[in-house]
Amino acid sequence: MKKNNQQKIVQKSKKSNRLTTKEWFILAGFLIVYFFYMKSKDIILNYPYWLLILVCISVLTVVILVDFKKIKSVYSKTEKNDKPLFIGLAIIKFLVVSYFIAGIFLIPFNYYNIIKSKKNYSTFEKCEIIGISTYSKNRTIFFKFKGNTNFLYAYTPIMEVIKNNGKFKDYVLNIKFKKGLLDSYILESWSIEKK
Repeated sequence: MKKNNQQKIVQKSKKSNRLTTKEWFILAGFLIVYFFYMKSKDIILNYPYWLLILVCISVLTVVILVDFKKIKSVYSKTEKNDKPLFIGLAIIKFLVVSYFIAGIFLIPFNYYNIIKSKKNYSTFEKCEIIGISTYSKNRTIFFKFKGNTNFLYAYTPIMEVIKNNGKFKDYVLNIKFKKGLLDSYILESWSIEKK
């Protein structure tokens, strides 16, 4: 009988550690919405990261306040040896959740910035290329624009040539952009050209 009770407890704890179908749908929904944040942020040059940090800290504060009693209750029941691990995992959870929610909250700002910039005229600028990554899942161009380092997730075959030769100084990134809000700029098009 004791063995049956232990098996039931183990099965119950395994079930409680699994995500329900509803939780999977909620997680998928968050990831889809977050995708729109990333897509809109990727075309904003000199992104105002201070705004992201400000929103992230605000969300982090709210998340901690909402979840504090539950975390405190679980912490008090945790074994002494596991408490540092519990705290570390709780901090990581709070930071990740806050970052995702902050990104979702900034979607309206990003799209408003993009739409508002359409009233401005287009400008061209040649930017110094400072690095290139051509790994299939992370193709990126790093470049200097108006004093800041920016990156662009994109690919063109010339990137392989530049990376293999290491001759970044022989090429420039020619970008077309419009002025956005908060000293940001909206990327319209780009090309890599030889100097």
